[in-house]
Amino acid sequence: MKIYSTVLFDLDGTLIDTSEGVIGSAFYALETLGYQAPSFQECLPFLGPPLSYGFGVVCGVKESDIPRAIEVFRRRYIGEEWYLRSTVYPGIPALLSALRRAGYKVAVTTSKLQAAADKILKKLGLYDYFDLVVGSSDGPDRRTKEGVLRCALAELGCKPADAILLGDRKYDAEGAQAVGTGCIAALWGFGGKEEFLPYPVVAFCKTPADAGAILLQE
Repeated sequence: MKIYSTVLFDLDGTLIDTSEGVIGSAFYALETLGYQAPSFQECLPFLGPPLSYGFGVVCGVKESDIPRAIEVFRRRYIGEEWYLRSTVYPGIPALLSALRRAGYKVAVTTSKLQAAADKILKKLGLYDYFDLVVGSSDGPDRRTKEGVLRCALAELGCKPADAILLGDRKYDAEGAQAVGTGCIAALWGFGGKEEFLPYPVVAFCKTPADAGAILLQE
C-alpha cells in the first residue's frame, strides 16, 4: 500500500542538469553589470534557490543591482534560449513512467519561472509525464519554494501529508518542512547530504532508481 498519493519533483538538479545554461547566463549577467564572476565550481550553489538569493548571496551582487541582474540573466537564459543547454538525468524517464503506472499523481514544483519550466520540459520530452507544472512568478504567492509547493498542492487538491517532494537542495527540504510534505534528498543533483541533515528527510537517494525503490515498494 502506498504511503503517498502524489510525488512532487524539483526541476534543476533533480529532473535535469541545467548547470551549463544557468551558470553561463549568470556569468553573462555578472559581466554585464561589471561584477567579477566566480569560478564555475564556486557558482554551483547558485543552482536551486531563487535568482535573488543566487545573485545576492552566492555572487555578491548589491541589493540595488539584483533586479537588473535578474533581467539580464533572463534575457540570455530565456530570450536567447540558453535554457535548452540542459540534459535529462539518466533514469528519470523510467522513474516517471513507473510512478504513473503505479497510480501516482506527478508534478513539477520549481523556483524557475513558469514559462521557462514549461519550455524546457517540452523540449526535453518530459512535459507529458506530469499532471501539473508549477513554477515561480514575480507575484507574492510563488516567490519561494514554500509558495510554489502550496500552490501545487492546492491545484492538485492534495493534502500535504499525502505528498512527497524529491529535491536536490536544502531549499527543497525547507519548503517541504514548511508545508508539511515529506522530502527525499536527490543526491545525484547539485547539493550534498550534509545540507539536508538539519531536516527530517525520508531518505537519501544516490540515483533515481533508488528513489523508485522506495516509492514503488509494495
